[in-house]
Amino acid sequence: MDKKHPLNVLVYGGNGFVGSKVLELAISRGARCTSVSRSGKVPAQLERLRPSSWPEQVTWIAGDALHPDPLLVASADVIICLVGSPPLPTFSQKGFEQQVLANGSANSAVIAEAMRQGVKRVVLLSAHLPALMRSSRFGYYVGKQQAIKAATAYTSASENNAATVLYPSAIYGTRYTDAGTAIPLGWFMSPVAWLMRSLPAVVSSVLPESPVPLDRVALAVVNAALATESCGLVAVENQDLLAT
Repeated sequence: MDKKHPLNVLVYGGNGFVGSKVLELAISRGARCTSVSRSGKVPAQLERLRPSSWPEQVTWIAGDALHPDPLLVASADVIICLVGSPPLPTFSQKGFEQQVLANGSANSAVIAEAMRQGVKRVVLLSAHLPALMRSSRFGYYVGKQQAIKAATAYTSASENNAATVLYPSAIYGTRYTDAGTAIPLGWFMSPVAWLMRSLPAVVSSVLPESPVPLDRVALAVVNAALATESCGLVAVENQDLLAT
C-alpha cells in the first residue's frame, strides 16, 4: 500500500465481534478506516485503549446499512460488509424477516450502493452452513443467500469489480458484552475445533465444519480488502481459513 495515499476502507458492522478485529488489523496495515454501526460508538472494551491506541485512528459513525449514505460510500476505495445476526431458529414470521433483514437486506443494500457509486472492491462475510440448515424456512440462510446474490450481481456489473465472499463455520475468540465484559469462547471452542479436525472423514462429512479462530477470519477479510490484483467473484471457504 502506498503510505502517501492510504486506502479508504469503509466497514459496515465495524464495532462487532469480527469488525473490531478487522479494523485493528486494517489500521496496522496502514489503511484509513471508517466504521459504520447503528450506535456509532466505540465498543466498550476498546474505550480503555484510548486515546493512545488504534481505536483513536478509526472514524466511528452512526448509520443504517439498509439506507447507506451515498456520499460516504462514494468516498471509499473498498467496502467491508460484516452486518449480521446469529444463526438462531425463528418461531414467527417477524423473527424470520428480521433474520433475513440483518443477514441479507442490510448487506445487499450496501453492495448495491457500492455498485451505483463505482466502488471497485467489496468484501462480504457470509457463513458455511451444514446441509440441514440450508433451508428456505431458515431466515439466516435465506439472508446469507440474498447477500451472496448481491455480491454476484456486483461483479457481473463490471469486469473491474472485485468481490470476496468468506464462508467461515463458527468463529471463536474473545467476545464482549455491551458493557465490555470478556467472554473467552476460545477456552472451550479451541479443543472442540481440534477434535472436529481429528474426526474420520466419514463422520465429519455429516457434521458442521470445524470452527475457525477469529484472527484467521479477520486476517482473510483484511487481505481481501487490501488486495489490488484480483477481479471478479472470489470465494474463501472454511477449509481455506483453517489452512492459513
